[in-house]
Amino acid sequence: MSGFRYQKWDPLLIISQIISIQTLYYLGLGFWVLLITVVVDRSPSLDYMFSYEIFKTSNWNNRLFSSVFFLNALTSGLAIVYIVGRYKQCLDFSVTIHVYHFLACWVYNSQSPHHFSWYVTQFFCIVIMTILSEHLSKKYELRNIPLASRVDL
Repeated sequence: MSGFRYQKWDPLLIISQIISIQTLYYLGLGFWVLLITVVVDRSPSLDYMFSYEIFKTSNWNNRLFSSVFFLNALTSGLAIVYIVGRYKQCLDFSVTIHVYHFLACWVYNSQSPHHFSWYVTQFFCIVIMTILSEHLSKKYELRNIPLASRVDL
């Protein structure tokens, strides 16, 4: 039987989708960090992507760099729609992205996150990413099926 998802459980497809989504997440995050660092005339660094210190909301620059994660949530939501395309899996992939990001931040900083604002930002990024991807996936799945323009009776 040929077609899209002919099996219920396809681990190779799921693993490849996770790798694709995670790669697009970090490419998007890197793009937004590069764009913002050019605008505010700073040198790009991995600290803007993985360090917890940028989530101290004491100054304007830290707030700007923490808002990069919200912009990336929008682009990652579009990536989930494009790569996964299934309404019911949007939350799963959004949470999976952030679990792996949590682990990457933990390895980068050699400690778990200790700023409450980091957790709040990641939570709202999951919400934004999930709502956007679910909305667009549902819109894509529920579109009308076009019929042939000429029907022979």
